[in-house]
Amino acid sequence: MFDYHIHSEFSDDSTEKMSNIVEEAIKKGGKKLCFTEHMEFNYPHEELKFELDYDAYKREFERIKSIYGERIDLYMGVEMGIQANQREIDETVKYAGNHDFDFIIASAHCLEGEDLYSMNPETQNIDEFFTRYFHEMLNVFKHYSDYDVVGHIDLIRRYFLKAHDHRLSKSQEVLRELLSHIINSGKGIEINTGGLFYKSANINPTLDILKLYKEMGGEIITIGSDAHVAERVMSNYSKAIEALDAAGFKYVTTYSKRKKEFHKIK
Repeated sequence: MFDYHIHSEFSDDSTEKMSNIVEEAIKKGGKKLCFTEHMEFNYPHEELKFELDYDAYKREFERIKSIYGERIDLYMGVEMGIQANQREIDETVKYAGNHDFDFIIASAHCLEGEDLYSMNPETQNIDEFFTRYFHEMLNVFKHYSDYDVVGHIDLIRRYFLKAHDHRLSKSQEVLRELLSHIINSGKGIEINTGGLFYKSANINPTLDILKLYKEMGGEIITIGSDAHVAERVMSNYSKAIEALDAAGFKYVTTYSKRKKEFHKIK
């Protein structure tokens, strides 16, 4: 099992010790684990800042790796939050280029300067909301390319129950353009099982998007639990594999020193 989306105490929304996470992964039979701590410039939240202390993170990671490295392959990654403001894009480009990571996820937690978690879904036309969200990601990726995969590409579903009413056909034009850009740039997407712990109870992205990505030629895909507590590490891995198999994928991707490796699903 592989888990390439994990948060520990070095992310502002987690208090979990790295050691607890690694021990849980080993107990569950994990083979590869990549920490992906939050880093986002000017995240619009009163309490969460998502400002990563890289030096402290690296020191603790290397200490943990020296203890557990012979029992499980450990990697040091980051989840870069992206926003369409040019200042944030420039800062993100600079940060990603100036720090060493094994793996970089690019994730849109915000839309038009407001974080998704705090937005009122009742004020949104859900079809237009998806279209705006995908369009903003596309605009960012036209200026930012130092990443490996896009995180939870339909994150809206996690927080807005009315997103179940959205049909892919309503936002497919811009989604196709976004996926085409990702594929042509040599990047990938992740399948994130964290959404199964929310009221929406679904993987991100949903099966229809996974199928579209595969049909368009997408091959690069990682699996991540998005765990912020140790007990959720490697969670619902079998469901992710089932979804990938149903969408026609033959391989899962992992990264080391920003270089990808493909592993057969079966």
